[in-house]
Amino acid sequence: MKFKVTILLLLVGFFGNAQNYHHISPPKTYWQSYGFQKQPDHAKIAYYKSDSLGYQPVMAEVYSFNKDGHIIQKYTRIYGSNGSETAKNYVYKNGVLDSINTKTSAESFNSSQKMHYDAKGNLIKITSTGKYATYTDTFTYDEGGMLQTMTRRNATGTKAFLEFIHKYNYIKETTTEKSGRIIESCYMYEGDDIFASFTISKKQRITFYDKIQRMEYELEDIENPFEYALKLRTSYKKNNKVLAETFNKTASKIVFDIPAEARNEQGDWIKRIQFDRRFGSQKRMVFQYLKYADGTESGSTDFDLIFEMKVKHYK
Repeated sequence: MKFKVTILLLLVGFFGNAQNYHHISPPKTYWQSYGFQKQPDHAKIAYYKSDSLGYQPVMAEVYSFNKDGHIIQKYTRIYGSNGSETAKNYVYKNGVLDSINTKTSAESFNSSQKMHYDAKGNLIKITSTGKYATYTDTFTYDEGGMLQTMTRRNATGTKAFLEFIHKYNYIKETTTEKSGRIIESCYMYEGDDIFASFTISKKQRITFYDKIQRMEYELEDIENPFEYALKLRTSYKKNNKVLAETFNKTASKIVFDIPAEARNEQGDWIKRIQFDRRFGSQKRMVFQYLKYADGTESGSTDFDLIFEMKVKHYK
């Protein structure tokens, strides 16, 4: 996990499309930080709901990049009675991210973020304006230029403070609400990928992110969650199957998984089936079309009936 913000690149590593960990972070702009294996011009992703009655689209996403490999727009459309459209536009000046402007079909959710840099090209502040997005982010760095702390002060009175502990590869987040209530969370990484996350509470719960198995596990009632996660990460470095082996022996719960997917010759996924099990079991068939920077194309957003037949046994 290398949190270094430079004049050319703002990068934070994420585990694919991991669903349920959300710590604030600098904006990610480079194509590799979105999980692609080859530089894209744009990528289109279609999410379908599928059952015995047929299938229908529920969400679409489009990621567009410039020739330098920096994202210039993320577009999201949600279908249905509560449908919406959101376009997040990234503006650059001299190759450096200058601002992010978000436009939505519900105008009250529009917002704008302005970046501020020091003489070394380090991002030191973000000012955000919007009805529901008025806040200021500030950043500090160590002597080696690595991101050390990030603080977000919301207009609502809430404050979030993040410490980036590079020696042990984790982030500690402390949120202070307007009422004075304090919430502490931890996000542990293995390399650039999220490995585990938890929030201190009476009923202690840890979420583990298994990149190899493409699963997220939840484990409850852990007395010392940090030590438990640290020990498992050490074992994982020696044997990347240790998470699956451990949770097969415990009373854990799979909360998100991608049991099957297909990839192209570049290594990018183009079709997959995924389940979100936090609220019941939400099944989605997901298809991706990629146009790469060199003009080559791969995949499709059309529903693939043959792929559905191959994976229909997953429930």
